[in-house]
This record gives sequence, C-alpha cells and structure tokens, in this order.
Amino acid sequence: MNSRVLSRELGRQEALYVELTKQSKGGLQLITFTKVCESLTPESLCKGFAVLHQHHPLLRARVVKNAHYKWVCDVKFSDIPIKILQLNNPLNFELEYARQAENYLDSEKHAYSLTIFTNDKGLVEWVVFNNIHAVMDGRSIMTIYLELDRLLLENYIEAKVESLPLQESIVSRLKDAGYVGEKHIFHGREENSYNRLVETPAPVGERRANAIARLLNPDIIRSLAKIGKPRNIRITSMLCAIASIAAETLPGLKKETEIVLAMDVRGLCDPPISFEHVGSFSYTTCLKVLKGAALIDFLDLAEDFQFQVLSALSKKTPLAKKLESVYTVSDIENMAAKTTFANESFMAGICVSNLGSLDKLGGKMKIFEVEKGMVTQTNGLSPLTIISYTTNRNSSFIFGYCEPLLSHKSAVNYADRFMGIIRTLVSQRWRS
Repeated sequence: MNSRVLSRELGRQEALYVELTKQSKGGLQLITFTKVCESLTPESLCKGFAVLHQHHPLLRARVVKNAHYKWVCDVKFSDIPIKILQLNNPLNFELEYARQAENYLDSEKHAYSLTIFTNDKGLVEWVVFNNIHAVMDGRSIMTIYLELDRLLLENYIEAKVESLPLQESIVSRLKDAGYVGEKHIFHGREENSYNRLVETPAPVGERRANAIARLLNPDIIRSLAKIGKPRNIRITSMLCAIASIAAETLPGLKKETEIVLAMDVRGLCDPPISFEHVGSFSYTTCLKVLKGAALIDFLDLAEDFQFQVLSALSKKTPLAKKLESVYTVSDIENMAAKTTFANESFMAGICVSNLGSLDKLGGKMKIFEVEKGMVTQTNGLSPLTIISYTTNRNSSFIFGYCEPLLSHKSAVNYADRFMGIIRTLVSQRWRS
C-alpha cells in the first residue's frame, strides 16, 4: 500500500459538522445498528474492518485544527475504539442508542468507534458503528457494509489493499457543476425567523440524544410508491408530505414549518463521485410547507414538494446551504456556538432523509442487515430527523430527537402519526 499520508482542508459543511460535534459533545454523530444474520466471530469481523480501514481514507481521518480545519488520514486501525460485549437479553435499540450517544468521539483522535455485541456462543449478533457525520453519511455506511459483506463471503479479509484517493469536499464540486447555495448556511433564514419552539430550553450539558425505530414490511412502501406513480410523484416527495402533515402533532409551532430534505448529491458533483467512495455526500434543500397541509389533498402536497426539489436540482433555485468553501475557523466556531446555545426555538425545520433501496445502492447482503441508524441531535438544530430506507428484509423508519428540547411523548406521538398516515394511505388504495 502507498505509505503517503493523505490530507486536505475540510469544506465549510464538513468543518461545521466537526465543530458542532465538538461543541455539543457528540451532537452530530451517526450511530448505526447492524444485525448479523450469519455465524461470524468478532475476530473475523475486525479483520474485515481492518481491510476497509486501509481502503477508505476517511476511516483513517482525524482533524488538525490550526489556521484551517484539515483532514489527516493517518489513524491506525489499532487506535480505533472497539468494545466487545456479551448480550444477555435482546438488544434494546432506544436504550443502547441513548448510551452510544453519550460516547463523544474526539475528531482530533479518530472518526469512528465500534461496539460488537456477541451471544452466549461468542458469535456476533449486532455491530454498532458510531461515526462523526462530517466523515460519513448513511449511504456511506451502507457502502461500508456492502463491501464488508463481500470481503467476508469471499474470504478476502487477509488481503492487502490499496487506498482509494481522498475525495475533495462536495462543496467545491457542486459549485463546479453550476449549483449555487443560499446566502446563509442555515437555509437562508434570517435570525429567529423559523418559529418551531423547543419544549424546554436547555444547555448542551443537559441534553440527551434519543431515537425511535419503526419497521414496516417493504411491500407497504412499494404500495405507497404506486400511489404516486400515475402523477409521477416520487416516494421521497410523498415522505416529505407525510412528515409535514404529522408535524401538526408537535407543540411549539407559531407560524410556519419547513422540511429540510437531505439529498444524495454524488451524481450532481463535477465530476460525479463513484459509489465505491465513502464520505459525507449529503446536501440539503429547504422545502416550504403549504399552509394547512393536513387539509390539502395528499398528492397535491407531495407534488408541490417534488416541484420544489426538482427546481433545486435543475438549478432554478439555490440549494439550502452556502456553497462557498472559503471560511475562517472563527466563523465556524461562532456558527456552532450560536447553534448549540440554549435557544428557545430550533434553527431549522424537520429533516427528512430517504436513503432509498439498499438493493439499488449496491446489491443484496447475506451476512448483514443495516437495520437502524440515526444522527445524534444534541446540537439543537432541528426538532426531528427522520431517516428511512429499505433493506432486503425491512423498510426502516428512525426518528431522532433530543430531550428535553422535544419530549419523548411528543416524539412518540409524531412517529405514531407518521406511520399511521402511511398505513391509512395504503389501506385506502387497497379499498379503492
């Protein structure tokens, strides 16, 4: 393998994500729970991860912060925190997620950690991958497990691999492709203009990241997608519409709401980014919600969201974040401090991220099932984040929130309302 240490400066979004994670003590980390469906020892699993560690530069990344933020990709796999724990009872996702969220990753030392849960035979049942969101997004985690699945099935875990090149920040590559961002990195809104109030203001030290998981049969999601087909409405736009209708269950709304859609922009970059690379390749567009969303015909609402998304993708309207990559460390530090402060309202709206079908991303896995994953939210940026995707066995919906900024009761009510809308829409179609 090439021994040259890869490095580059962070783009504005990456730098902000790193600083938000630091100032909120883990408030922008992605925690992914993966079920192991075949017999696998911890030793074999770690050998596989060691190969991936050498293959993907950002798995070896740490941040050096001087005049700028810089990735330096020289972290050894032996320096990655790894815990092996035996399960005596079925894994409780909500409790373990909350515990993992307390595991603050120091970006100046490493970018991820692994927790391996074994059964009474010493075989792996679950793997929890905890990483700084500036390094990898949900689609990249799926790419990691797809590659690991093949490595283990083909017994390549002893292989010596060459490192992939270190990709440039997506900010510059989107700009090179002709996209523009809004004036501000936080969705172009003036200070305090977004008015979803927190339930209980609290400083960072008193916040707790939480998540709720709901699983559906993939047939239900396929049926939902068919509802929009006659009008060429995509499933992501339909999920945004469901998210906006369910938002009426949440307290604290003064005037308006918004949906912040996180999109996969690898194909929008110039040049496009190959699926074999991992990194933080999501970018957002801000979708305005029509007033009285619950009273509007569902497909009309979804169609309006789709029009807004296509307008951003066709460069008729700006993406929601500032694209200029020039920044100072003090700019980023001040922005993060403003976000993590004990504000009385959230800075952005409900974040929706539909990762799509794992089959379309790269194929079926035999050993692993990426079952649940969510970004920690003690940064206080959004009231809720919803991540959805379809694997070989399930359609997963995970709802992330932060107590006491949003209460457990409110989050559960929202999740139940969201899933109830899906079931009602599909049921109505079957009856019609």
